Amino acid sequence: MASASASPSPSPSGSRDRLSDLPDDVLGHILSFLPTKPAARAAALSRRWRHVFASVDSVSFEEQATARADDWNTPYHDDAQLEMKSVSTTLFKDVWSALLCRRHCAGFHVPLRRLRVAFNSCPGWNTRHVDQWLSYVLRHCRKELHLDLCFRLGPTCAQRTQDEWRTLSDWSWYELPRGLYSCTAMRSLCLSYCGLNLPAAINLPFLETLRLTGVDHGDSGTGIQRLIASCPCLVDLTLEANNKIQKVSILDKRLRRFTLWCCHGMKRVNIDASELMSLDYRGTVPPESLLSLHGTPEKIIPLCTVEICKLDYCMMAQHDTIKINTFFQEISNTQRLHLHHERIPYRYDFTGFPLFPNLTQLALQGGIQSPDGLRGILEQTPNLQVLWLLMEFPVDPYGKPEPPDEATFSVPCLQHRVREINMIHYHGDELQSMVARLLLRNALVLERLCVVFVKGSLQEQAGRKKEIERWVVAADAQQFFL
Repeated sequence: MASASASPSPSPSGSRDRLSDLPDDVLGHILSFLPTKPAARAAALSRRWRHVFASVDSVSFEEQATARADDWNTPYHDDAQLEMKSVSTTLFKDVWSALLCRRHCAGFHVPLRRLRVAFNSCPGWNTRHVDQWLSYVLRHCRKELHLDLCFRLGPTCAQRTQDEWRTLSDWSWYELPRGLYSCTAMRSLCLSYCGLNLPAAINLPFLETLRLTGVDHGDSGTGIQRLIASCPCLVDLTLEANNKIQKVSILDKRLRRFTLWCCHGMKRVNIDASELMSLDYRGTVPPESLLSLHGTPEKIIPLCTVEICKLDYCMMAQHDTIKINTFFQEISNTQRLHLHHERIPYRYDFTGFPLFPNLTQLALQGGIQSPDGLRGILEQTPNLQVLWLLMEFPVDPYGKPEPPDEATFSVPCLQHRVREINMIHYHGDELQSMVARLLLRNALVLERLCVVFVKGSLQEQAGRKKEIERWVVAADAQQFFL
């Protein structure tokens, strides 16, 4: 039995400081979940924690999207040395300070596990710093390395294409060092608005996560395809704003998550979906043969997210309707669907729209145009249990729809299956009130109702609350108003 003198001394309050009893590497791992500056401040709390920052294995800094919106147009020089100086001085000082501070605390170079740096924009004369960071990290990384480099911030679809950026400014494009592609410790690689600069041989045997946003691969997509093919352990793939790429085939590996955002030139995606857990698509109306899911027949995908953008569904052509129906048919076995519809599907012809027999959770995000469109979707989800409506203000130049006959508004899943309804950003205009009334009067087995009001006076929200309470017919439904 240990003597009392061997026990850690209690704090002045009489309680034992169990947190400081932990070894430095454990404390450092805990602090690694914080951004770098808060982690450094936490490590300075006491003398016991003085060297803990050396065990923080993550360095993460990000410029604000509008921090220096015009600075890259007005570079300046040092009058004494006539040397072009960086307009990201603060960011560079922060990263170098974090790297050197870790070495100072430990007395030697401590391996890193994660490096994340995001520039508002990165002029060419700044890239020598990035080269030095990457050289340092690759020499002193741990058995696993997670790298996230973003060289331009801003909305994805609002960005210029890679060629337009090059034409605008040749010095604003960073080319990755080729040694990066032979780092066997790499586990995740996220790159935004830079040149891939692929070598002849790529060796990333343990890479699991790959995200490519607006990268310049110099061809019609063969470079990206070659990079994907060189990652045998890849399970999470994101392709975003890569307009040149037209075809991707991932049949030799089993992805668990696939994201395709704003790759408007994409014509064909072949995926082994036998272990796919999440599929996320955002873009214009997809080509009719965009998705081809292989593997286990009748594969059930747990989660699908779809956002069709840059299209007025009120003016949709018939061939676009066929394309969308074909796309949804490919994912009709999903269990959870998040559909950002803007104007779809409230003026949509549901002839040919597929049945979703396994769907239990549905989230619809966008402005409400007509209850008939909502009914059209719900009629295709016979086993729906949870419904989310993330409401937005509609913009409908075609006027207000006529209210449907409540006596004929009958949806089987509402009457027999739906047990939870959530309405977010409810402001109680005529259309939203009409939809809420029809849903709640038909939800006969409802167990939980949650309504989040938009900001307003207490009197207005109280009136909306009383109105909604009158519409609920399920006697045992628990109601939450926020």
